[in-house]
Amino acid sequence: MNELPKVTERTVYDWTICYPRIVQLILLPIQASLDCSILDKLANDISREFENIKLTLDIRVELQTATGLQSSINKRRNQWNSFKILEWLEKCRPNKATKILGIFDIDAYTAGFDFVFGEAFYKGRVAAVYLSRLRQEFYGLKPNPSLFYERLVKEAIHELGHVFGFGHCKNSRCVMHFSTSLLDIDKKGRAFCPSCRKKKFR
Repeated sequence: MNELPKVTERTVYDWTICYPRIVQLILLPIQASLDCSILDKLANDISREFENIKLTLDIRVELQTATGLQSSINKRRNQWNSFKILEWLEKCRPNKATKILGIFDIDAYTAGFDFVFGEAFYKGRVAAVYLSRLRQEFYGLKPNPSLFYERLVKEAIHELGHVFGFGHCKNSRCVMHFSTSLLDIDKKGRAFCPSCRKKKFR
């Protein structure tokens, strides 16, 4: 089993819940240079959208190259295989109940798609968000930190939605709407639509 990086900062968020159970969610930045203040803000923003579940978020920062992760690189495509990354994240979980959101500053793909902004095992325990294509710089444009962060929040909540049992939503404003381009991401909000919000978290 891969060892998790040493915890350098830990933040816990609790609130009143409708279905009493505790879920531990680890935000795990791998090959992603994100300031701790950004990760803390992301944790807060995620917690606002999952009010029906009590989450404990541990912010863990990778200090060295993750063992076994390099096998996920497809050198011919110059991209990372998202499915293999999710499998690697599964091995990182300290116990069966813990869920992990991996945050990677890389370009990734999965079966049937030339690229993905993120991916998750549906009703599973792991999800990943890929930052590379969320940045304006990827397309030769001027950096826009606020726009990048907004995209990150939406994709993080979207992929965690899959982990908690939510499918794609037809409402283009719902965070669970399937995004095939940055236009789709920028158009939708970071919140669940009323229809999705009625569903129970799994």
